[in-house]
Amino acid sequence: MNKKKTPLFVIHFLLIQLWGTVCVHGQIEGRVIDGEGTAIPYVNVILYQATDTTIIKGATTNEQGEFGLLHETQGEYMLGLSSLGYVTYYSNVFAMSNDPKIDLGTMTLLENRNELDEVVLSAKKNVIQNTSFGKVINVQSSLMTKGSNALQILERLPGVLLDKQNSQFSLNGQSGVVVMFNGRRMPLSMEEVMSLLESTLADTVEKVELITSPTAKYDADGGAGIINIIFKKNEYEGNQFNLNTALGYGVGEKASTSLQYAHGHNKVSLTGSYAFSHDRSKNGFEGSGTSNMPVLGAPSRADFSTYFNNNSNSHNFNMALGYQIRPKMEVGGELTYSFSKNHSISNVNNGRKLEGQDFFASRLVTDRQTTKKNLISSVYLGSELSKNLYANIDFNYLTYSNDSPALTTSEYFDGEGEVIVPENDIFTDGNRGQSKSNIQFGVFKVDFSLNLNEKLESEFGFKGSIAKNENDSRIETNNNGVWEVDPRSQSEISSDEKLWAAYTQFKFLINEKSTLQAGVRYEDWNRTLSNNEDPFAVRQFFPSFSYQYTLSENENLNFNYHRRISRPSYTDLITSLYYNDPIAIFTGNPVLKPAITNTVQLDYNIKGFNVGLSYQKELNPILRYQFTTTPQNDILIVSPQNGEYQKSLNVFLNVPVQWSNWAKLNVSGTSSYRKYSISYIPNPAEKLYFFQNLNFNQGFKLPWQMDMELSGWYNFPSYNGSHITEGFGIVNFGLAKKFKKEWGTLQFTVTDIFRSFNIYNHNGGMAPVVFDIDTKSRYRDESAFSRIFRLSYSRSFGHMTSKKIRSSGTVEELKRVD
Repeated sequence: MNKKKTPLFVIHFLLIQLWGTVCVHGQIEGRVIDGEGTAIPYVNVILYQATDTTIIKGATTNEQGEFGLLHETQGEYMLGLSSLGYVTYYSNVFAMSNDPKIDLGTMTLLENRNELDEVVLSAKKNVIQNTSFGKVINVQSSLMTKGSNALQILERLPGVLLDKQNSQFSLNGQSGVVVMFNGRRMPLSMEEVMSLLESTLADTVEKVELITSPTAKYDADGGAGIINIIFKKNEYEGNQFNLNTALGYGVGEKASTSLQYAHGHNKVSLTGSYAFSHDRSKNGFEGSGTSNMPVLGAPSRADFSTYFNNNSNSHNFNMALGYQIRPKMEVGGELTYSFSKNHSISNVNNGRKLEGQDFFASRLVTDRQTTKKNLISSVYLGSELSKNLYANIDFNYLTYSNDSPALTTSEYFDGEGEVIVPENDIFTDGNRGQSKSNIQFGVFKVDFSLNLNEKLESEFGFKGSIAKNENDSRIETNNNGVWEVDPRSQSEISSDEKLWAAYTQFKFLINEKSTLQAGVRYEDWNRTLSNNEDPFAVRQFFPSFSYQYTLSENENLNFNYHRRISRPSYTDLITSLYYNDPIAIFTGNPVLKPAITNTVQLDYNIKGFNVGLSYQKELNPILRYQFTTTPQNDILIVSPQNGEYQKSLNVFLNVPVQWSNWAKLNVSGTSSYRKYSISYIPNPAEKLYFFQNLNFNQGFKLPWQMDMELSGWYNFPSYNGSHITEGFGIVNFGLAKKFKKEWGTLQFTVTDIFRSFNIYNHNGGMAPVVFDIDTKSRYRDESAFSRIFRLSYSRSFGHMTSKKIRSSGTVEELKRVD
């Protein structure tokens, strides 16, 4: 394997030597200090055209307060310096001629005596910011964030489609999404990731990155892209407590509280937090349809419903510590522990009429107690090895456990409602199940960032990870008081997964308007299952390419290409313990293949407005919850399957409209033409269809320091393999009042004003499926039963200064990327 990695670094260093001969001209240099003569890092440095103050370009100062700007066009210019807590400074006009270097010397910023907290309260980031890799969503700028959980944040994001019924995400309508916490991949199934997000309060989240054009430094997993959740972390000196508490009611009561403490002084930064949430809710589905299953002996028509009543409590603890060993070296670590319990009672009602036989109905009540524990730990060491070379070493360890016993009681009735005993042996008196899973995951990685000169930057690194998954599940059926293991459901399986990766990435500044990034990542991935002799292995290169052309200071074009992979999770491969009908079982697919995706994308950005066009081709797309059967043709199998391909032509749009000084609207959407093919159904089929997703956020500035927000989203009809999903969406409302003298903020929100979170599905709607199953159903989330009202209060105690804790920005970025 080392031989396979060698060419990457041979190419890497040959290019370094070649580009090292490039000369640098037109360098503007200087240094920024405060009134006491101390260097000020991270100052914004802006170069203006002197004649009309047009912004030419910008930079920031380093740890020593120094900055450098490359500009080769002759003319008269001036410099602007700004930093939070200081008075903005403008230099005298200076001229650029043929001099290779202009040194503006030392400039002093005077401290702004206004309270920093007042400045922070009056500043509010745009909800959506466009970047070269995708979008950054500043979730704390939305009133709907307070009192919500992290999963509810994601379902409101532009381009993100959350399928709660089937436990999967899609990004811009494409499946194959990886979720990261602070740049670290969660090695869990998507169902487990969603459960973890539900127990994570949104108050602890700073922003969310929607990375649709990842570079080579990111893991190659995630064909549609990456959802990277960035949690709050202290960067400033001082001491501060933050309190957020909320009460709410929907179908049932809701409550949440989070406490956060931040401390920063000289070389030390410390953040600690605790969050608790309680939620009593309801969700489920109902429908009807026809089928012809041999095990029943005749064609049948059925009406069915399954509703879950949930009562969940979760606790989250987090601690992050950073220490500056010396000015150019930082060590730190983070520890997160979450614990949650959910008591769920599901009611499954089925009414079935067999051709030539009497109607009969079944009622199943399942009592399930689920306990989940999750521990995420990490340590890092970041260092500036030389003026232009940064390095970061990172080790992460994760453990996850899920214990979910369940007891089901069954009753059967005739058309008159009288209790009966069915003749068919598949209808038992009840069942009980046990499902336990444990995951251990360790990652070690080393990353380097090398600035060769003003025109060339380079990144390269190594990564190794090992994961072990254990699953023990079974269902026992009650036959005349005797418990017997159902062999269809018994599963005691373990898996081992190893990943070794190396990458190299270059950023070339071709000229002041053009930037080129190119990289390649090699991954050697191997997974073994205890019930399968043949291991799953992928050893491939994953290239990425990006070209950015700046038309003006606020206008640019981006062209991107990348190749990525969507690997099946371990729960996609092993038996999953759940069924809601005696003649159907949910299971994994041990022969599921990974999906390979190639994407080409073009973006145009101007002052927040963004329009993009992309073409995507995916081989072996993974389609979950598809209908097949066993070789014996005796039972319905619901499992993930591979499609043949999916091709998509996509248009993305983000439009911010400041239509008044007191109102701002942001509208974003995705429109796609898609064609896909499937062959696991009785007769292989293809489908060409049009898909759209819309998202909006309308904010209003009201008198008396109040804000109001209307936000929502709508997903137009779409297809998932052989199934059709009709369009659905919701509209939310929020109102906030900021109190004077740092007395905090009071907020009131209403989720799903029109109670429209209804999802209509047609199983077998795209093409005929096994057993001629043709069913239509409606899934209802909690807000479809009752609007969810929340009242929340937040307040900060203490004071953080404008002075940042000394830390290398490059090291910070390196330690955050997986």
